[in-house]
Amino acid sequence: MEEREKHIKNLAPSELKKLRNKQRKARRKAEQESAQAREAQVKRDQHHKSRQQGDVEADAPQLDELVPDKLARVKVTSTSWTNKKKNLYFSEKVLLMLQSLKRAHKVDSKNPKLHSCLIRFHQIIHDQKDWDPSVDEVVTRETKVYFDGKDAKLLNKEFLENNSDSLKAAFEGARIMHYLDNKSQCQSVSLVTSLDNKYQDVNIEICTEILNSLRKGDFGSCDAQLEEYIKKCNSRFPYTAAFKPPSEAVSPSESNHVTQEQDNYNSN
Repeated sequence: MEEREKHIKNLAPSELKKLRNKQRKARRKAEQESAQAREAQVKRDQHHKSRQQGDVEADAPQLDELVPDKLARVKVTSTSWTNKKKNLYFSEKVLLMLQSLKRAHKVDSKNPKLHSCLIRFHQIIHDQKDWDPSVDEVVTRETKVYFDGKDAKLLNKEFLENNSDSLKAAFEGARIMHYLDNKSQCQSVSLVTSLDNKYQDVNIEICTEILNSLRKGDFGSCDAQLEEYIKKCNSRFPYTAAFKPPSEAVSPSESNHVTQEQDNYNSN
């Protein structure tokens, strides 16, 4: 021991500093390992106790906590529930989605994309037949302002009628129309490809978004309508590469006009 202390005293300042750092790291590591061991023991004790009380998971929320007002503010803290807790987990997810929709509605209640999200949420809760009555009470109460007891098709129909001068709204409404009923393909595709003068927000950005959606198959297979739509867009935006027929290439002189045209139309 005396020899070790003598050795330490004879160390250069830089070497002594390294030694102290190593000692501190060793102490921290030992403390962490000790804390982890204590935590593991607590978990083992809790698990053992829960099994004795009827195989109830220690981290599962108590069913008597499913009070409607509390559920409206609930947060998911664990996804490690067993199969018998799937229904409760689904309820938590629904409530989180509802919270997000409410926040989005406060920010921009007229946003067409919010409409799409609301209708899809409507379908999720409509298709869920077996869930906790308290959750059902919360969802019914909190969504009354959005749905007012109407079915998804009627809500979408009213949205399209109330926003008949917007191509962005027509695009989201048409996608939802096809989502709710794929037999409505002809009508839904017509809504987004007509480019009528009634639409006041026709620009390169939304037309490109519609083009990509058609190509992805959001409206099913519609090759003929897609080809016709590209022609219409090319006629309206002749310098935009995205709307050029595959056989045509963009010359350098044309490409110089693309950025300017995009700026002009996107500013409208």
